[in-house]
Amino acid sequence: MTLRNSMIFCLVAMLSFSCRRINPERTPLVGETKQLPKATSTINISLSIPLARLENQLNQRLNPLLFSGKGLELGNGLFSDMDITKTGILKLSTAENGNVRVSMPIYLDGKVILEKKIFGQSVSAAIPFKEALTPQFSFQPRISENWGIQIDQLEIESWGKPLQYDLLGYQIDIEPIVKKHLTSLIQNQLASEGSSNFNLKSLAEKALKAYGQPILISNEDWEMTLLTSPEILRISQQFTTDQQLELSIGLEGEVISHAGALQDQKVPPLPAVTQADPNTENGLDITLPLIVPYADLDKWLTKELVGTSFRLNSKTQLTPKSFASQAFGNRALVKMGFIAKRDNRKDMEGDLYLVGTPVYSEADNAILFENIDFDLTTENFLTNSARWLKKNQIISAIEKKAVVPIGSYMDQARQELSELGSWQTDFATFDVENPTLAVEGIYTTPTDIRLYLRSKGEIAVTMKP
Repeated sequence: MTLRNSMIFCLVAMLSFSCRRINPERTPLVGETKQLPKATSTINISLSIPLARLENQLNQRLNPLLFSGKGLELGNGLFSDMDITKTGILKLSTAENGNVRVSMPIYLDGKVILEKKIFGQSVSAAIPFKEALTPQFSFQPRISENWGIQIDQLEIESWGKPLQYDLLGYQIDIEPIVKKHLTSLIQNQLASEGSSNFNLKSLAEKALKAYGQPILISNEDWEMTLLTSPEILRISQQFTTDQQLELSIGLEGEVISHAGALQDQKVPPLPAVTQADPNTENGLDITLPLIVPYADLDKWLTKELVGTSFRLNSKTQLTPKSFASQAFGNRALVKMGFIAKRDNRKDMEGDLYLVGTPVYSEADNAILFENIDFDLTTENFLTNSARWLKKNQIISAIEKKAVVPIGSYMDQARQELSELGSWQTDFATFDVENPTLAVEGIYTTPTDIRLYLRSKGEIAVTMKP
């Protein structure tokens, strides 16, 4: 072997063994793969309701006869017949401890009945009572897990006058029985009437229907369905010193991508209610995980590039024949079968293994590939060994060609959000204002490239008369 031939052999060997080969069967370790973040959907709606409005609606709805009962047991052989009638305007205000305070004029009309045996003789007597009262009481209404109204911290602050009587030497206190039925009145009428006027369950269901229904996004090459799975439903209420009831509903969930169209998908049920701290924000923050399956990426690359030649240098043209893509750690790997035509030399066939990081280009409205590495295999040993000599030319050509437009994806996502952005209930209308849409990140998974689009917007709330 001559000195010249020895030097060529050593150079080829150095090029061959100093460059790490790309093996699609051996992807980087799991620990090197970035964990896919959770795509979330958060909607928060806040309502500010004047207590005067609640007052007006409660006064319109409450029946004048609040309670009527006979034979109510007072203990020790005492019974009572009693009617409780609303005689004036109910008033609402905020108590010092933040609870709601109710003042309501009522009229008690009844009698206390004594039935006892004294020295073997039955004794029966009755004393009538007619009392005009303006009781003042406070409580904290709370929405339970099943959307019922739970009354907490009930306190009778004042009756306006004593409710004790003397019957044949017996001291009779009717306050406990009046309090019992007044508590029932608060639970069954005041709280339920208030909740029927402002049906928060209906509001939560309509918000979920607006943003939880399946969203189909497609183009001529692929399609996908986005589903929202609700996980947390937070509700808070607060009575403020400026005589307002501040209500807020927060709905959180995960947005899940499915390749293809899903038929007959129903909106999932609401999660159980949990209590939360007051939140006065009105807005949404939704992440849409759009997917580009590798199989569909291969179809697009095949349609766009197979049969299209591009020149590597003045003497070599490379023509793609096939594409097959997959995940490769945090990057994507594309196997491109090719034929290279060289002036005055034999055509060469082989495979290019391209590994790159998918990124979003706002200027091109497309997915590009950066940090590209490549490996080349052919039947020619010298070509394989010297593959890095033209690395820059090949990478430059690939970067110009490997552009995946996603403008239609973005436009459809924006259109879907705008169409879903308004709904109404019996007491208010809700409109999403100035929603934004931006690319949050691009990630590779074992089955696809995932593009996270994040939408934010404010929700305008207009109370109905």
